Amino acid sequence: LSIDWLPVSERSRFAGKALGATEMRTRTGVSVIAVLRQGTAIPAPGPDDMLLGGDTVVVVGLAEGIDAAARLLSASEP
Repeated sequence: LSIDWLPVSERSRFAGKALGATEMRTRTGVSVIAVLRQGTAIPAPGPDDMLLGGDTVVVVGLAEGIDAAARLLSASEP
């Protein structure tokens, strides 16, 4: 089990969308335990909390799930 901090780029397809839109747990098996935004922590974010470019998502899960989550968050709009 690992914890990691994953950036949300301005170009991420999830920037400006609700956390629930990522389907993070379903797609990767990891849990989002916080979102860091401009020096402020948003602990235990819910599915309606928005992700913004420049945010950092704190996740916990297995290494392969964390790698998948990083790819998911870094993917830009087609």
